[in-house]
This record gives sequence, C-alpha cells and structure tokens, in this order.
Amino acid sequence: MSRKQKMPLREFLNRFGTEESCRDYLAAQRWPDGFVCPKCGHKHGCHLSNGLYQCTRCHRQTSVTAGTVLHHSHVSLSKWFLAFYFISQDKRGLSAVQLSNQIGVTYKTAWSMLRRIRSAMGQRDATHLLSGVVEFDDAYFGGPTAGSKRGRGTEKAKVFVALSLDGHGNPQYLKMGVTKKGL
Repeated sequence: MSRKQKMPLREFLNRFGTEESCRDYLAAQRWPDGFVCPKCGHKHGCHLSNGLYQCTRCHRQTSVTAGTVLHHSHVSLSKWFLAFYFISQDKRGLSAVQLSNQIGVTYKTAWSMLRRIRSAMGQRDATHLLSGVVEFDDAYFGGPTAGSKRGRGTEKAKVFVALSLDGHGNPQYLKMGVTKKGL
C-alpha cells in the first residue's frame, strides 16, 4: 500500500486505450533493453502481424503475455488493463459483477480475470519483505456470532497485521495473515 498518485481515467485511457499501446507497454516491461529470445538468448527479433515476436536465430515465437496472468487469455489487452486499473483504484475491492459491468465482459470471464489477478497479487505479496520501521498488531474479522461473547473468544478469524513505514512515518506496505486457532 504505497502512497502513489492516482491516475485519472482519462489519462489512463489516453495511455493504454489501444491494443498496440498495451502490447508496447508489456514489451517494454518484459524486455527493457530490447527483445531477448527466451530459448536461445539472441537479442534480435521481429514483430509479427499476429502480435508475437520471433527470434531471428532460432525462429521461436514468443508473446509478451507468456508467463503472466494474461497468458492464454482471449480477452483483449485493453480490457485486461482496464481491469487492472479498476482493481487498483478501488480500495474496498471489486466484485466480478462490478468488473463485468465496467469492462463489458461476461460474469464468468470477469470472475476468472479477478481470480488470476488476485492470485498474482498474493504471489507478489508473499515475496515482498517489509522494511524500515514495522508496526505490528492483531485484529478480528468476521460477522457477529449470534448468542455468543463479543471480541476475544468468538469464532471470528484472528489476523496479524504488519505495516512498514517510511522515514516520515507514512505507510508504505501492509501485510496481513490469518492465524491458527489458539494463538
């Protein structure tokens, strides 16, 4: 959870509104110093009309989406990028129904996209280490249990929360994890 400036939707659409602009962005992220063949390591390739890149030495064809959450998806890159935008801009979370309405795909497609994106976010969070000043606390999550005690001793899930702060005391990253019963 870093303090980064939100990008207005109009600016986002100007930057990532076409398939070509999305593909170019992914290529620049994947190969910042130019194309590199994943098979032979050769540094020269050509961009084919079907959107793939082909190595000029071994002729292997590679997509900019290979090995990402976008791999083997029939959804356009511009819709994927819109999904990334809407998910990153809504701090409360986004349902598949909302995403489906916002980007114009079926509920099943929106659900699948959300599942892939959330999985990738979880994998990234698992490898990220908190640094600097870290504050630690616990909390309970869940609805009220009818006819039982409130607070500690309920059936709510106990969650540990750790927050890293920058030099000015502003929050940078947050990690949360559900604990086992009895801790």
